[in-house]
Amino acid sequence: MPRVPTLLRWVTPLLLALLLLAPVGAAASSFTFGGDNYFKVQSKGKVDPYLAPVTGTSAGSGDLLMNYYVGLFNFNLFDAIGTSNPMVGDTYDNLNYSISDQKGVLNPNFYVTSDYFRKQGPDKTHLPDSWDMAGSLVITSVSFDNDYQITLNGYLSNLAFNDSTGSAILQDLKGSDTVDFLLTVSASDKTSGKFIPVLSSKNDSTWAAMSGTISGGGSPVAGAPEPATLLLVAGPLAGLAAWRKRRRKKAPPA
Repeated sequence: MPRVPTLLRWVTPLLLALLLLAPVGAAASSFTFGGDNYFKVQSKGKVDPYLAPVTGTSAGSGDLLMNYYVGLFNFNLFDAIGTSNPMVGDTYDNLNYSISDQKGVLNPNFYVTSDYFRKQGPDKTHLPDSWDMAGSLVITSVSFDNDYQITLNGYLSNLAFNDSTGSAILQDLKGSDTVDFLLTVSASDKTSGKFIPVLSSKNDSTWAAMSGTISGGGSPVAGAPEPATLLLVAGPLAGLAAWRKRRRKKAPPA
């Protein structure tokens, strides 16, 4: 059986140790919110998200965020997609539409708060007295999946956080590179009309359910070396030093 070269015996565990210490992607934190009849689909392209409870977090139900609510300004969906004549099955991609550009919509317009300040959510005369996270919604895509489902994708910009928040999820989101927004509007037990006809009407509205997710993109962080990993690095380094010392001793004089 051929012998493994001496140098290779020292280098292989060293390379393994360096791989263990290499930066790894941070796990993305997220939370969900919504429920039945927390959303109104209205005439002339308007949508109105009501104040909705947080329903779950990636850290489990023990996170303090479970006692919080999400508030989002109402806005005009037709302005976001650039047309008042959508059809079932249509998807509008490559948008970069900030709802703050609409008349009467403030910036920030998205809030995470423990203050149940108003059933209908924020508007220019009703804002939460306190919040743990706030931002402005930018819509990147809208799809009209069927008669009773609309999906909105986007991200939150101009983020601000309450530094004293007790929520581990919000602390993680504060350090994320990006914070993504996903909202699905679907039929509820009070839905009385198909969504596109209601949106296109002159004076109509219907209740809907909403299910939203806020998620962080994470950022690379170096793994904390454990004692065993440090020994794995130190052993090969010491071996390499000894090997080089022996090589110098064996070298013939010049």
